[in-house]
Amino acid sequence: MRLIRELEVSRRNMGAYPQGHQVVDVSLTKALQSYAAFMGERDEVVFGVAGSALVFGGRTVDRSNLVIREFARVLYERGIGMLVLNRGLTKEELRRFIIILGSKREKIYGAGGIRAVWEKAGITSLAIREVRYDLFSASEEPLLQPGEAGNGSGDLWERFLVALKNGHTAGGALDEDLLDPELVAEALNRQAGQDASFDAANFTSVLLEAFARDEAAAPQARELTNRRFAGFVGKLNPAMRQQFLNAACVSKAIAAPDLEWIVRQLPAEAVLETLEEIGANQESIPPLVLQLLRQFSRIASPSAAPVTPEGGLPGRIRTILREHASEEYIPESYLQKLHKMMEPDQVPLVGSEGVRDLLETLDQASMEKATCEILLLFLKSGEGEGGELGGYARNLYDIGIFFLRTGDYLEFLKILREVVGGGVPTGVREDVMALFACEEFINEVLDGLETWGKPRFDEITEVIATVGAPFTEELLERLAESDSMSLRRFMMDRLVEIGPPAAPAIMKRLSDRRWYFLRNLIALIRRLELSDAEEKLRMLARHRDRRVAQEAFRALLEFGDFAAELSLVQDLESPNRQTQLAALEVAGMAGSANVLGALHAMLARPGLSAKDLQVKNLVVQALGEIGNPASLPLLEKLLTSVSLLRPNQLAKLKLEAVSSLRRYPAEMSRPLLKKLAAKKGALGRQAALLLRGAPGITS
Repeated sequence: MRLIRELEVSRRNMGAYPQGHQVVDVSLTKALQSYAAFMGERDEVVFGVAGSALVFGGRTVDRSNLVIREFARVLYERGIGMLVLNRGLTKEELRRFIIILGSKREKIYGAGGIRAVWEKAGITSLAIREVRYDLFSASEEPLLQPGEAGNGSGDLWERFLVALKNGHTAGGALDEDLLDPELVAEALNRQAGQDASFDAANFTSVLLEAFARDEAAAPQARELTNRRFAGFVGKLNPAMRQQFLNAACVSKAIAAPDLEWIVRQLPAEAVLETLEEIGANQESIPPLVLQLLRQFSRIASPSAAPVTPEGGLPGRIRTILREHASEEYIPESYLQKLHKMMEPDQVPLVGSEGVRDLLETLDQASMEKATCEILLLFLKSGEGEGGELGGYARNLYDIGIFFLRTGDYLEFLKILREVVGGGVPTGVREDVMALFACEEFINEVLDGLETWGKPRFDEITEVIATVGAPFTEELLERLAESDSMSLRRFMMDRLVEIGPPAAPAIMKRLSDRRWYFLRNLIALIRRLELSDAEEKLRMLARHRDRRVAQEAFRALLEFGDFAAELSLVQDLESPNRQTQLAALEVAGMAGSANVLGALHAMLARPGLSAKDLQVKNLVVQALGEIGNPASLPLLEKLLTSVSLLRPNQLAKLKLEAVSSLRRYPAEMSRPLLKKLAAKKGALGRQAALLLRGAPGITS
């Protein structure tokens, strides 16, 4: 649901940007708007928290949604068992709530627990309740039981927990409701410290059981699993951390790229502790584990292979950024100048203008732009393994989201253009574009329509045109809900630009009950010329809402549907005046011989009463829309007719007939226009204007 997504975005932004930053303020405003929309007329809404799941109304909330799972995990870690939402939430209360969610668990426990922290924050529109998690067991999916680890149910982390609970390692020491990776690690650490006979060396069998049926997981699910294992490994004591990494490498249960990613996430202290624990037993440790630990430690290992600058610019940048290795690329003469400048009597005084220039380089946007350029160089080079390039792509995505949230669409478009046409290898480009197809990105782009308004419409148009089909579903969703006519037109134009790839999603929604949305969908079908929709259009032509039925009938006529044309001819010949007038409104869309014949008969019919003139005026307009030269003799006859009783009304009809001549092929209508232009009066002047090609008129 959108509210949870906005709250999670606010939490991440508050942790990533300094206090008072525009991105933080914008995300809080969006979250507050989503909160008000979600509450509606309700006074209170209660969410239960069960591990990595939210419970609402007795049901688990979309457990497959990674954002919801992550938000639930954050609540769970901070001791929040139930979250109560009340109307009237203020922006300041929301800010304090997000600050609590961003606080470390240890800090909250040190301050007396979540209840004490909450009371100190003074948040009244939100409330929390500390309850037993087993109260939710009726609503939450049941926890996996022993023996279920290999049946493919649950994600890999949960299957790993099942293997631990089976007694392979923990001896049944883990609580049944313990899902948090860091809490699991702490429980194992305590068990090892309290029980001298405790043996954690058998991680291999646990991993093999958990990963026995490792079906291909989606990238997001895989990333979440790796993040959990990284948190778990980071909290293990050094001895067990070494054993786990050794088991993961030997068993090959965790793929090498995933294992590398997990090690990358370990705190520097954890890496150093593990290296110290390995100590003199390095011979018994798999080389891969040692290589990873040394590679990602903050202390350069003498035995690690040196990184040379010969690999092009990306390779040189890696050398410069590598800690304790900057001298490998800095010329000796430059180093001497640097050392000399650092002598006390050589430090130059920087004026206010110089300080301002330096501060500009520390601006968040400037740093993001510089980082973006480096990441693009890495991606273009194609150097590095899949996991490493994937990390660069993800970082580039995060910077892109930053630019979108700050309204800097031009900078984001630079990224997009470089990725699409700037020399990025095909495989890498596909990985980056897959990130730009995710729900978070699409919502961020489309939210900009209201956040930044029309000044950003052109940039947003280019983003949607470049990414394409992934925008279809959300554009349709917002088309159905938007109250703004200009936004609806914008979204329909973008769907037309996406073209045929948008067709399946449009067709799927033709059963919607909202008449205004159906009418827009039919208009899209007409503009995209989706003739395959004729069967559904026939059903909609019988819709109880006249506006929907008429729009569907127009579409059928444009597609040349025989049944629709037959029905139109019958309505044109109907003695019922209202039926006849309604048919004339859409008759110009059908150019078949039958429809043309019916219209000619109506124009040639004698009679110039007020009602007759109204009908003939609509007939002239319909014939003009069709533009068939066969109608010109009838129009010429009309233009020579005379009425003694209604000369003024007939004159208006003749002017309409002359104006309609611009819709006919020029070479066919020009002789008649020349004949009329030679006459005096209004008709002659109108014909002369058409011949001269006045603005807005084709000759």
